[in-house]
Amino acid sequence: MPSLKTVVVDWNGKLRFKGKNENGLSVNFDVPVESGGDGTAMTPMETLLACLGACTGIDIVLIMKKKRQDLRGLTIEVSGNRRDEDPRIYTEIGIKYILRGRSLNKEVVERSIQLSESKYCSVSGMIKNNAKITTSYEIVEL
Repeated sequence: MPSLKTVVVDWNGKLRFKGKNENGLSVNFDVPVESGGDGTAMTPMETLLACLGACTGIDIVLIMKKKRQDLRGLTIEVSGNRRDEDPRIYTEIGIKYILRGRSLNKEVVERSIQLSESKYCSVSGMIKNNAKITTSYEIVEL
């Protein structure tokens, strides 16, 4: 049975909002000054890209650990192109993984990315029918 999750989002003046989960953890949202906000936090759409990066990053770390890879660092760059008309959804998203470690196996890296993309990442699963997601990676030997 699926688990019901609830977050509460409160308006904090101008166009600032704070989302809070059931454990009291929070995230802030705002819009740029030129759009009427204060520019004090990421926009909801920027946060969506960050959520995608974090979701797939968690998968990659877990899979690489399970495959006994000596992963020491992971940076994920996520960029997106939005359409001009409302709703201004992402139509293309690019994800670049920068993996740092010792003797990382290229095939394991590629398989980890593929598994995250096709099976494990819930955020990707939610958006992949609206946006074309492309991935690339770089391995940095330490």
